[in-house]
Amino acid sequence: MNKFFRGSLDNGFTLLVQALPARTSASLGVVVNTGSRQEDAAQAGLSHMLEHMVFQGTPRRDTRELSRVLNAVGGSLDAFTSRESTAFYAKVPAPHLGLAMDVIADILARSTFSPRLLEKEKKVIYEEIRMYEDEPEELVYDVFARALWPGHALGRPIIGARRQVKRHTRADLIRFWKMHYRPENMLVAVAGNVDPAQVRTLAGRFFAHWPQQGASPALARARVPEVQSKIEILDRKQEQVHVCLGTQSFPYSDPRRLALMGLSNVLGGGTNSRLFFEVRERRALAYSVYSFLDFYQDTGVAGVYAACHPRKLKETVEVIQAQIHDLATRLISLREWSDLREQMKGNLLLSLESSSAHMWRMVQQEMYLHAHPGLTATLRAIERLTREEVRQAARDVFQARPLTLTAAGPVWPRQIPASL
Repeated sequence: MNKFFRGSLDNGFTLLVQALPARTSASLGVVVNTGSRQEDAAQAGLSHMLEHMVFQGTPRRDTRELSRVLNAVGGSLDAFTSRESTAFYAKVPAPHLGLAMDVIADILARSTFSPRLLEKEKKVIYEEIRMYEDEPEELVYDVFARALWPGHALGRPIIGARRQVKRHTRADLIRFWKMHYRPENMLVAVAGNVDPAQVRTLAGRFFAHWPQQGASPALARARVPEVQSKIEILDRKQEQVHVCLGTQSFPYSDPRRLALMGLSNVLGGGTNSRLFFEVRERRALAYSVYSFLDFYQDTGVAGVYAACHPRKLKETVEVIQAQIHDLATRLISLREWSDLREQMKGNLLLSLESSSAHMWRMVQQEMYLHAHPGLTATLRAIERLTREEVRQAARDVFQARPLTLTAAGPVWPRQIPASL
């Protein structure tokens, strides 16, 4: 039986445990409710830099040892920064869960933030920035976010800009770490072949020594500005034009989220989607075309990405617009409706085959719902999804809100549809 436990340590850490007796692994995530959104303009890139720097050594383990210690038992250790959180995670054979907790607690509580290694790591981040700038698919989304939320933290690149990274100091890192890396602003999640009582004992051993520090400023978020219709072009010499067309949508907790996910699946969620057939298979306008969604605490994003020849941009965008309009005005077919529900249920079930997927599901539910609906409840909600709810989601997002279009590449002005 898969047992779920939610509790807290005395100092404020939230603890989530999902026991999965059929697995042989244990997945651990320690998540800070702070990401690039909690940075002001002067702090841009600090969350991401801090994520890098905790791997540069502690009094107990240098960089080489941190790279070795979990790998040596067949496990893995990694981290990422998003707009609303920073996560440090490991996956190990279940008997080594204590070691994984020890390592992550060590880097989060005792990193030395060596000035010499900080300057070295800045060079690594510069290369990471260059890598993203050379990836048009990544770049056009950053341009899209900036156009959608100009002047807001959600519109800034998570990684920061080179000039911002360059001026950050060790004192800036420590100040940011003290402000946000506090128990009340963090959670520990474990899923796998574990006993919840044992996990609580281990979490107490490795995380209970952190002192309580009160509520974190991470909960303070600038209000999201009203979205405006906008076209933003980044002229670049390359073979294709990469384009995003979309708008602001619902927060994660909105009850319409499931219908929007269904809409996105029908529109551009795979080889059975309308855009895959109309844009790629029928008209050969693009090789890559898909819909995308992002959900945050108080807002979200819904859109479509495509990459095509500059001469095909206008037709590609017009086909995307036509499909969105059709989904907002007509009910999806009975066959699409049946396929959609089975696809969503199947995707969910297959996604939960690993212990790490169960761990991330707990994290997401805790951060955005403060509740943990079970798998059965979610499958039933998918089964209840109606065609009208999918159509209404298209209306509420794509018809009721202005659209933003961004493109990166050799864009010819006459290739921008007049309807935008």
